[in-house]
Amino acid sequence: MKIDFTNINFKDEIQPDLNINELNFKIKNVCNNLPALNIVKNYELLNLTKEKTESFKQDKKKFVVFGTGGSNLGARALINILVDQPDNILFFDNIDPLFFQSQILKLDFATTGFIVISKSGTTPETLSQLGTIVNIANEKNILNTLYKNMMVITEFKDSALFNIAKKNNCLLLEHQDDIGGRYSVFSNVGMVPAIIAGLNVKKIHEGVVKLLNKNDFTNAFKFAQMFKYSVSNNFASSVLMTYSDGLNYFGKWYLQLWAESIGKQNRGVTALHATGTTDQHSQLQLYLDGPKDKFFTIIKSNYKNKGLQVDSQLMKNESIDYLVNKKMGDLMHAEQDATIDTFKLNGFKFREIFIETIDEENIGMLMANSIIETIAACIYFDVDPFDQPAVEQGKVLTKKYLS
Repeated sequence: MKIDFTNINFKDEIQPDLNINELNFKIKNVCNNLPALNIVKNYELLNLTKEKTESFKQDKKKFVVFGTGGSNLGARALINILVDQPDNILFFDNIDPLFFQSQILKLDFATTGFIVISKSGTTPETLSQLGTIVNIANEKNILNTLYKNMMVITEFKDSALFNIAKKNNCLLLEHQDDIGGRYSVFSNVGMVPAIIAGLNVKKIHEGVVKLLNKNDFTNAFKFAQMFKYSVSNNFASSVLMTYSDGLNYFGKWYLQLWAESIGKQNRGVTALHATGTTDQHSQLQLYLDGPKDKFFTIIKSNYKNKGLQVDSQLMKNESIDYLVNKKMGDLMHAEQDATIDTFKLNGFKFREIFIETIDEENIGMLMANSIIETIAACIYFDVDPFDQPAVEQGKVLTKKYLS
C-alpha cells in the first residue's frame, strides 16, 4: 500500500496548534494501546475463533448474519474483496419488513446457521430479527433446531441477547467490552463471517501487524491535519473514491467509522463515498465544477491487461480505436489515471492510495490505517473517537413510540 499527497505544501498550508507534538504523542499512545488493533497479535484467540467457526459450519448449507452498523459492515467489507462472492451468506442489517420476510421465509432452518451479533446485547433491530425467526421456529415446532444452529457474539454481561443465548445453549462468543462496534472488524465480529466465506483471516491480521510494526504515523497525521489545520482550504467534506467493486463495502464501513467517531459538538467533516467509474457519470461533475470545499482520497489498483478481451474487429468497424487490442481492465486503469491527472492539473488537493492487489493482507492494512487516521482526526478536533452520544435520543424515542 502506497500513499501520496498531491497539490499540498504541508509546510506552508498546514499550521498546527502549538501543542501539536503533545497531540501526536497522544494519538500514537491511543493507537499503540488500542485493543481493536492489538487483538491481531492474539494468535491463540484467532485460532480458537477459527476452530469454533469451522465446527459451527458443519452440516450447514447457508448462513445468516444479524447485526447492524459495526456488527455487520466490517465483515461485509472483508468478504467484499472476494471476486467470487459466496452465495451461502446473507447479511441483514436493515429491518425493512418486506424484504426481510421474503428472504427469511425461503430458508431451511435445519441447514441454516444463524449468527447474531450485538455488542450491547440490546440492539433493537437485532433483537427484532432474532424474535421473528424464533416466532417462525415456534410455529413450526423446531425451536430446539434453531437454537442449536445459532451462534451469538455479544458481551458476557446481563443483557437480553446474552440471557437468551445462555438459556437456550447457543454457541456463545464474547464480544470484548473494550472494543467498540465500529472498531470490531479484526475481532470475532469480522473474523467469523470471513472464515465462513473462505478468507484467509490470518493474512488479514498479518496485514494489520505489518502496518503496526512500521510505527509510522506520518501519513495519518498529514491526512487528519488537512481538515483541522489547513489555512488554504476549509474542507467541509472528505470524499473517498474507490474504483474496485471489491471496496464498495469498505466505503460503507469507512463512512460509519469516520462519521460516528468525529461528528460531535458541532465539529467534524462529512465523509462521502464515490465509486469510480460509476460515479464519474454522476458525482464527478459536482466535484470538479462545484464548491471547492472537498478533500479527495482516490484508491486505485493495477488493472492493466486484466479481465475480458474487447472484440477488436467490432471496435475497428465503429472506429473506436482506443479499445482495439484492449481488455476491460485497460479501460479501468486508464479511467483511474485520467481522473487522478484531472484533479492534479486542476489544482485539487487529494491523496492517492495505491494497492497493487486487493487481497486479505492489503484490506487489513487499509482498514487499520483508516482506524488510525480517524482517531488522529478526532484527537485534533478534541472529540472522543469512541462514543456516539447524539444517537441515543433516537433510541429512547423509538422505544417510547413502540410502548
